[in-house]
Amino acid sequence: MLDQEIFRVLFAACVFGAILFFALVVVPSVFKVLEGEEAAVFWRKVIPRYFFFVIVTAGLGAFSSWEHELQALGLGFIALTSIVIRQLTLPELFLLRDQQMDGNMDAGGKFVRMRNVVLALTGAQLFISGGVLARIAS
Repeated sequence: MLDQEIFRVLFAACVFGAILFFALVVVPSVFKVLEGEEAAVFWRKVIPRYFFFVIVTAGLGAFSSWEHELQALGLGFIALTSIVIRQLTLPELFLLRDQQMDGNMDAGGKFVRMRNVVLALTGAQLFISGGVLARIAS
């Protein structure tokens, strides 16, 4: 029982920390340091790996929280939305970005809207993971 509790806290903290670190450290740093093609190459390598990490840690967190339904549901939601983003949304986003860079204005608008949805989902994931951690702490 104690081992399960340790894993539940560890995985929930990993999810929250990863999302917070990515948003507050990685994203601003890349925008300050890299430009153009370098930034594009970096994002296409790092973002899928970031979401893979979130999928794994949130999934394991949901599994280790099975006795706490609301926490398991929250972490499961994070894992599932990350799967959708990584497997379905990112390839489309990258394609739209390429089309935008080739001058397709319609693709540019779609890219911005889809990116905003991903950002909103990531914000919700941060809020949910913080709630899970707060619930564990109480």
